[in-house]
This record gives sequence, structure tokens and C-alpha cells, in this order.
Amino acid sequence: MIEYSFSPSELDYKPKCKRCFYLLKKHKLSLGDFPPPVFSSFDVVQKNYFLNKNTSDVTDQLPSGKFLTDLPGRITSSDLKDNKGRSYSLFGAPDLVVQFDQGGYGIIDFKTTNLSETKSDNYKFQLEAYAQIFANPGATKSKVTPKLVPVTHMGIAQFFPEKIFSHTKDECDLKLKMLYSPQPRIEKEFNNLITNLIDLLEETEIPKHDENCKYCKFALKNIRDFSD
Repeated sequence: MIEYSFSPSELDYKPKCKRCFYLLKKHKLSLGDFPPPVFSSFDVVQKNYFLNKNTSDVTDQLPSGKFLTDLPGRITSSDLKDNKGRSYSLFGAPDLVVQFDQGGYGIIDFKTTNLSETKSDNYKFQLEAYAQIFANPGATKSKVTPKLVPVTHMGIAQFFPEKIFSHTKDECDLKLKMLYSPQPRIEKEFNNLITNLIDLLEETEIPKHDENCKYCKFALKNIRDFSD
């Protein structure tokens, strides 16, 4: 029986606070810290624009290839094992998956964000999680996840608004700066993270508030105000 499941988007930011991650996974207490819907709209527009183009049109750091258009909307892994042999699974919905002309596959995520050469480091576990799913595919009730190996390239395609160069009363044309940040595979580091997270979730007591976490700081302040 698979007791633990993780989505790729949970693995880069939420684990930075042990208490918040524990409350989310063990008690279903969500912080509700979702990005504004406009960012999802940007992602959809960007994805639709590039979907039928060659991957080398995104950046010269990627070899020639095509984006796959027939993947399930939700993909899932088979039964995976952490470093201690405990079962877990992964599930999610990647932005874009690439099949390269020379062989192999790539996982590209689109982000509307400040541009940075090292941006992909902020999403390294998310990207590796998708690579793990495609290497160890499972199935939902209605769709089978395809096996796509090897994943040879991963990265973040970044977009940042630069200027509006024309407009009418009802719309405007916006110029976006682009930058691609590649990310190497990190299988050992990923396995260590999952093992540490399952260790955390098997603790019987809720972790203490983390004063470096803005949500914990907010909770502590309100507890103190209430007690006063």
C-alpha cells in the first residue's frame, strides 16, 4: 500500500518549513498560498504559442525537437521506494515535455518571473520529480502515463514583461524578455529529500514554529496577541 504521495510543486518551497509541510500532508491544513490566476493565464498563452514550434526556438541551449501534445492531463508514477524502502508515489501535470530529434526527452517549465541564470535551482526537485514519473510511470483510473526515457534536458523558460509597444482601447501588445535556465538531473539528492520528508511525516508530534517562515511568524504573533 502506498501511504505517501507528493506533487512536484510541493517539493521546492513548502518543505522549507517543516511545520507547514507537516500540517499540509498530515492534517490537510493548506496555507492557500496559490499564485494569482494571471500567472496561470500567462503560462497557458506561452505554452500555446510554443507548442507547435521547434524546441530550439525557445533557446539555443536545447537541441532540435518537438513538444509532445498527446500526454494525459495528469500523470502519475508507479510505486516508488525511498532510501529506507518505504513506498510513495508522485503525481502532477508538467508544462511541456519535449521529444528530441536526436533521441531522449526534456521537461520544460514556463515561469513569468524575474530573470535569473540560476532560476532552475529554485525548481530542481519539481523538475526531477517529473523525470522520475516518466521513468517509473503508473496510471490514473482513466489514463496510463507513458514511459519516456531518458530525460536528458530539464530547465525553466522565464518570461519577464519589458514594455508595452502598442495598444488600442481594448488591448495592448506586450514585449516579454526571455531567458532559459537549464537544470541537471539530481536523482540522489531527490531520493534524499523524499526520505527526509517521509521521516518528517512519520513523526508523532507537530514540528515547532519556524521563525524563518512567514506563516509561522504570523501564527506566533497572533497567538501572542491573543494571550495578551
